[in-house]
Amino acid sequence: MSGPTYTSADALAKAEAAWTVALRLQQFVFANISFEVSTTIPHAMHIVKGWEAEGKVRRISPPKGRRASKLNFEVIPEGEIRIAPVVGDAYEQMWTIMRKSRGFSPPDLLSMCSVPLTLEEAGSYCRLLLTADYLRVVQKAIPPTKPAIYRLINATGIKAPRGRRLQCIVDPNLGTATPLAEVGQ
Repeated sequence: MSGPTYTSADALAKAEAAWTVALRLQQFVFANISFEVSTTIPHAMHIVKGWEAEGKVRRISPPKGRRASKLNFEVIPEGEIRIAPVVGDAYEQMWTIMRKSRGFSPPDLLSMCSVPLTLEEAGSYCRLLLTADYLRVVQKAIPPTKPAIYRLINATGIKAPRGRRLQCIVDPNLGTATPLAEVGQ
């Protein structure tokens, strides 16, 4: 059984009020949030962990004289540079961008990925997915100034489709392709 879901109007209002409290306090523990907005400790934990995942707060060591057994948090200042966590490789990131965009080009993918990627790799991945009927061309390219604009038409899930090179034996007599077993099996 999973934990409670906090999607009611009251729970969402308490989450908004909790952020106001966090901004006022700047440093806090779960109990501070729970007390200030009159909610349970588990709900306060859910709210704060959500902020932590979004990069709004971070864990800190407790101030002198306070118990070290409690998790202490502080609000990350607005102007502070935050490094977004890298999630997935280039293919996973491009696929996520494609799924969330109504139209994109290889330079768009290149600019939005947080891992090293070349324009050639982004273009190659778009061409691969276009060939496999995952993408449709929305606007044709005008070389060399304007790249093609694509739209995802076959979003099969959250994992990125990938091209693979398969070593096999092709027998034109039988019209078959038999994959080679890996060496050492």
